[in-house]
Amino acid sequence: MKKILIALIVIVGVIALLPIVGNKVADEVLNERVSLLTSNGLELKNDVTESSYLSTKKHYEFLLSDAPKFIEYLNQYSDAQIPPYIEAMISGVVVGVDIEHSNFPLSSKLLVDIYPLTLPTTITDELKQENLDFYNYIDKLLQGKGVLYHMNYYIADGLFDGYIKNIDAEYTFDNGSKMIFQLLDATYYGDGTLIAPKNLQTSISKILIRADESGKGITFEINDLTSASTFESQSTYASSAAMKSMSIVVQDAKSSKVEAAIEDIKVNISSNTQGKKAEFYVKSSLAKMKINSKDANIVASGFNYDLSLNGVDKDSYEEFRILTSHVNANYSPDFEQKIQASVTKLLSKGLSLSVADLSMKKILIENKKTIDGFSIMARIVLKEDSDLAKKLKSSPMSIANNLNIASTIKFSKDFYALVNKEAPITSLAGGLAREDGNNLVFEIKLNNGKLTVNEKAIN
Repeated sequence: MKKILIALIVIVGVIALLPIVGNKVADEVLNERVSLLTSNGLELKNDVTESSYLSTKKHYEFLLSDAPKFIEYLNQYSDAQIPPYIEAMISGVVVGVDIEHSNFPLSSKLLVDIYPLTLPTTITDELKQENLDFYNYIDKLLQGKGVLYHMNYYIADGLFDGYIKNIDAEYTFDNGSKMIFQLLDATYYGDGTLIAPKNLQTSISKILIRADESGKGITFEINDLTSASTFESQSTYASSAAMKSMSIVVQDAKSSKVEAAIEDIKVNISSNTQGKKAEFYVKSSLAKMKINSKDANIVASGFNYDLSLNGVDKDSYEEFRILTSHVNANYSPDFEQKIQASVTKLLSKGLSLSVADLSMKKILIENKKTIDGFSIMARIVLKEDSDLAKKLKSSPMSIANNLNIASTIKFSKDFYALVNKEAPITSLAGGLAREDGNNLVFEIKLNNGKLTVNEKAIN
């Protein structure tokens, strides 16, 4: 099972890297700057041109011979730094690139195919030693362009669209273990430069990963995934995503099964740094969530959250954003201290967090009675304080004086009883609750270090 999962991760990793490497390679080739790529870790192994009266076709094969150098090159174009361990995962990969264009000057459309021809060197060596038949299967898949990223690039209009070739792979090992991987109907389109598009929309019909071995197995599935993003800059953007369903099923050898699934997920995220202060918003919902095992059977519906962060100092945020973009590449105790200092500086400038909605409408446990859930609304304001760093070291409790909190928490009585059954300590809060029909309400306020719940002071 371990080897099967490793093989699946490798295949998924190669596919995930295709848009990164593919867009980079395509953009540089289109601008006739292959020499730049070859001076940054790629070696041009093959270069073939076929020309006819109507069109020209070019075929390139690039060997990733110096992974650290290539990673350094890619990192110049993104704040999110690629972690060093990726170097070993991609070192030695050979990538094929096919480009076709019309010989007529009025046509500005380029057809580009990008596809891996080999696995990374370390993975190749390990697979050859451990399972030569499986290595030959993967090698045949790659040599046949079984993993391919296609792009239509409209140069004059600055538009592009394309797809990832459908993958429907199934392999049975000598011991009867089976591996299945599907990626179906993956398409995309956008505008702007290939490296940093202004708009990008993607759609994937299905992703399925399944591994079975001796009665044990794991299945992961996503259906109807779509996303859309608009980028004004690296720190001002709006993104949305939707998914019809996502599930994971784990089966062990004793016929015990654990299943978790969510349906109709929607997520919206935006960031705006164009005003005097930075603003961030995130909103999400899901229609249904199910967890099923021998120990629990839970169905929840109508989950929502709507959060916003306002009044964020732009200079401090920019410093924090750039610093955290290097966390994968530079993590160390010293780097952690820099992160902490950056967070403290950001908080010392003040900000406000609003929870417009955090709620769950219904919940069903063990197929018994369906009960109402809960809802939370809150606003938290952190005052500006240039001495925040000193206070955190000398008297952390005094930070409460910097906070203003106004929150309304509402539980249905049935839900509160359920929570209290699992965590009896919550019964201590029962005497503070205010009844409102079938609900228990907690109005929580913190002002100048003084905490009240439903107008009752808490010492």
